[in-house]
Amino acid sequence: MTTAAAAETAVKVSTTPIFPEIPLGQARKDFQVLLRVEAAAAAAHRAPVDVVAVLDVSGSMNDPEKQPSKLGLLKAAAKFMVAKLDDGDRLSIVAFNDRPVKELSSGLLHMSGDSRRNAMNVIDKLDARGGTALWPALEEAVSVLDGRPGHGRDRMGFIVLLTDGEGSRGFGWGEPRRESIHGVLRRYPVHTLGLGAAHDPEALLYIAQESHGTYSFVDDENVDKIPGALAVCLGGLTTVAAVDTLVVLKAAELDGVRIDRVDSGGYGSRVSCGGASCEIAVGALYAGEAKHFVVHLHVPAAASSVEDGYYCGDLVACDRRRRRHEQNLLAVGYSYSHHPGAPAITAEGPGVFVQRSPELGAGRQALLLPSPEVLHHIVRFELLDVVAGLIHGGDLKNGELLQLMWEEFRACHQFWGGLDLGFLETEVEAMVGSLGTGAVAYVHAWVSTHQMQRATSLGSPEKAVAEYLTPAMRLLLEEALRLPRLMTETTAGGTAGAHYDSASGCVDLQVIHRRLELWSKVRHDVQHLMFQPAASAATADGDEHLAAVFQEASLEAMDRAMHRDIYLAVVYASKKWRCHSVASM
Repeated sequence: MTTAAAAETAVKVSTTPIFPEIPLGQARKDFQVLLRVEAAAAAAHRAPVDVVAVLDVSGSMNDPEKQPSKLGLLKAAAKFMVAKLDDGDRLSIVAFNDRPVKELSSGLLHMSGDSRRNAMNVIDKLDARGGTALWPALEEAVSVLDGRPGHGRDRMGFIVLLTDGEGSRGFGWGEPRRESIHGVLRRYPVHTLGLGAAHDPEALLYIAQESHGTYSFVDDENVDKIPGALAVCLGGLTTVAAVDTLVVLKAAELDGVRIDRVDSGGYGSRVSCGGASCEIAVGALYAGEAKHFVVHLHVPAAASSVEDGYYCGDLVACDRRRRRHEQNLLAVGYSYSHHPGAPAITAEGPGVFVQRSPELGAGRQALLLPSPEVLHHIVRFELLDVVAGLIHGGDLKNGELLQLMWEEFRACHQFWGGLDLGFLETEVEAMVGSLGTGAVAYVHAWVSTHQMQRATSLGSPEKAVAEYLTPAMRLLLEEALRLPRLMTETTAGGTAGAHYDSASGCVDLQVIHRRLELWSKVRHDVQHLMFQPAASAATADGDEHLAAVFQEASLEAMDRAMHRDIYLAVVYASKKWRCHSVASM
């Protein structure tokens, strides 16, 4: 990579071996190396995206006994999406019940000017009736993205599916049907969001897994947080820092080192040439997120000889002056692009080295504790395999089997030095507790979160795994949860009666929409004018963290100003409405 390219790198790769040292005469049949792939927190390049929102408008979405209705809350979430997409982004709405509802849908609309308002109008007209058929709606969404000129070579395409799944049909599981579904879903990531307790978590998780998307849900107690759940997803889609990210590992084959396997969760990995090399397809990376993978190596014992009074191995690089004997285990290379169709950027990461010492005394052996960070990810991948296996085997019943398997898991790892299972204990307790109430969706969403290493709504967006929340996700989530409740409720109405006008002294939602659109433009323009030069300068000085902190603090200040502006507008309109109501009595 050239110096100029290195200054603008959007992706960094690092490694951590489980032990820094291996005695020369000893072999390690399973030597673990942690691989970390990280995107810069402040993305210098933000390519526009195309998003297809697949919205459930079946009859169950508008239960008159539940206010606000799920349809109203879905509208609020969709309008939040319209407001937060940048001018260069495009959005298509595919409404569906027992079929795609063409008259309530739209093609890809640019999120600027009249097109943004047109998207708001399409959302306002959504009406609930009929049953639920997922597959025809997904096929329609894929056809929207496939129909782009040149397939949108410079844009990432995403599908976001929101459904309550009640009365669902049209998603058969026969093998021919499964193959057809598999082929279609591989084209674009589908991020699924289940609304309430009646949706089918198995179907939504399957769609997410096959497409390399994520599965989230909100339970019945948190249906009002649909905008927040969508905000977590949107915070990632709108901050793609790199695409087509690929990591290539090459073992020190001449030294007998071999790659046996890679724990990669939901990401594809392939070991080839008898363990001499391996590829990990990471794909798209959001700004500020990191992926961790565990590489399992076979490291043979090293032959040795005595030279000039120093103990040196035939297979190691020996620094006699410093009395260090290092062996190279892995070479690390990677590539990525800033957006689809852009030239690939290739780079080399730091190789994996360990010290090979002639012998280790008992005291020295005791000091060689495994890396806690590597252990953390090893046991997380192991637990993920256990829980995913229970789902695949249909063994999720009342949580007793999961509790039993956890106790066995804990007993097997009780003597691992430096390992604290407390962080997993809390997560298992939450899963067992949810299964005790018959809520299997929590376990499915937990698996999706850790397979993709991305934040999802685990019944509530506020329960998203903190370590996977990027700065942009946090900002959008806080914004979605802090929007004035009155605004959410009036937006949720979605009927003519909810669109009050100034003549009657009531809230005019079009004014609020225009304010949101204005603030979105201000945010976009300020980012372009201020943050990009600051980020470039900071990156050139090697201080990307400072640029990220500056950007996050500035955006938070801007969000506070926006919240106050909209809040005052709503309060003012509410006072006028109350005065009008009193005057009319």
